[in-house]
Amino acid sequence: MSDLTAFGLEPQDPADDEPIAHEEPDESEVWSECLDCGYVGYEVSTRFGQSVPLCPDCFAEREGLA
Repeated sequence: MSDLTAFGLEPQDPADDEPIAHEEPDESEVWSECLDCGYVGYEVSTRFGQSVPLCPDCFAEREGLA
């Protein structure tokens, strides 16, 4: 490692290689499952005019847009 103190940088301790404890995902990070096809992802949501979570493709199919 080179000495960079002449450039105003202080030496730093090497990063710890300890594993990070598993954290529970926030409720906002939990994705829904499409009621029709079972796809799980961030695109799945309860859409306008539908009371169940749907992916974009199933929503379009139910609304006759596909």
